[in-house]
Amino acid sequence: MRLCPALLAVCMVAGCSRPESYTPLPTAYPRINTYADSMASAALTGLCFDINAEADTSRPRHDWLNIAYPRYGATIYVTVRQISSPDSLAAAIDARIERMALNLGERKAEMTEFDNVHGFRCRLLVCPDGGPVPVQFLAFDRKGSLLSGTAVLHGSSEPADSVFPIVESLGKDAAAILNSLR
Repeated sequence: MRLCPALLAVCMVAGCSRPESYTPLPTAYPRINTYADSMASAALTGLCFDINAEADTSRPRHDWLNIAYPRYGATIYVTVRQISSPDSLAAAIDARIERMALNLGERKAEMTEFDNVHGFRCRLLVCPDGGPVPVQFLAFDRKGSLLSGTAVLHGSSEPADSVFPIVESLGKDAAAILNSLR
């Protein structure tokens, strides 16, 4: 089948035309190179748990572990307390829950509560829209062990869609800490 040259020219011109109005695309943010899902064991005042094997760690005190994520510009600060009386444990849990609410401020968070297989009651707060403290968690057992953690973004925490992959990754690592806590 043969097309006439005039028809071919019209088709080419129609295919190359541009719309009258141009709408710019929204700003795109670079993809974050997330850390691998490989885990390593860590111990802190009698408790063991899994952390991301690629993260950097430091111990400013015997009961404190800093898990740094340089690529993210974030650190998860983990502390452990051993509390002897049930009343003191309840008071410490209430104080930690109040601190978590204050850190959250007006932001909304997704909360997950569960008991892990080693008998720890766990609570995880993840604020999907970021903020300076997007991930917080705590866990305790009947023996008086209280573990708490806070992920802090050291750089800009806005806009939410640019930090969402970081928050999601930190939330997964916090859940791994809680699930493996023993």
